[in-house]
Amino acid sequence: MQSHAQRIRKRRLENPESCFICGKRGHFPELVRAALVRPDVAEHIAKARGITWQPDGRVCQACLGAGRTERLLVRLEQERGRLSDLDQQVARRIAQHESVVMDDDEDLDSPKTLGERVADGVARWGGSWPFVLGFLGMLLVWTAANSLLLHNRGFDPYPYILLNLVLSCVAALQAPVIMMSQNRAETRDRRRAESDYRINLKAEIEIAGLHDKLDHVLHTQYEELIELQEAELELLEQLVASQRETQQHAK
Repeated sequence: MQSHAQRIRKRRLENPESCFICGKRGHFPELVRAALVRPDVAEHIAKARGITWQPDGRVCQACLGAGRTERLLVRLEQERGRLSDLDQQVARRIAQHESVVMDDDEDLDSPKTLGERVADGVARWGGSWPFVLGFLGMLLVWTAANSLLLHNRGFDPYPYILLNLVLSCVAALQAPVIMMSQNRAETRDRRRAESDYRINLKAEIEIAGLHDKLDHVLHTQYEELIELQEAELELLEQLVASQRETQQHAK
């Protein structure tokens, strides 16, 4: 024989309830008691939908999840002052259960052009000790050859005007090439920082949502306890009715 709790659940399955927000019909746990929704979430949903909250009604998980996400966005906007396009994009992706991490390294690791390879090579070689030591060695050989070996009668006598011209040309060409490589590195770092920010923002929203989910688990357990209490009340009513019938027959 079926227990009273099973009969109550069977009766509810035969008579589905509807969400008072969207009208979706279903059963527990697809529909939860509106009275169990957190007051701030309930107030936000009612205000956003322009409806009156019905504590004795039922709310579907879709409307409840959307309301929680919107409530989190409002709270983030209150804390941050204003949500950027990136914040809204991350929130939408979280609401749609999509990944917030963008594969930026794939674009950065794509085949480089000749100019990009040259810029990276110049920046890598120009920022190394071999380049510094080699350049100092060239300067020493240049000055020694013109001053000591050729007795200041070489191709670039003192004050080494040709050497100054060569150094100026090297500096003029090396600086923009190194800046090209630094711009690419800055773009890579900015995208990685943006990806880290997406992950941190998602973690913050997910943690806040996790608290709501824990509350929902507690509310679900409370719902089951209510069902068991209703089953016990029905059983007590049947026992009282049976006892009264027995007493009437005894009389």
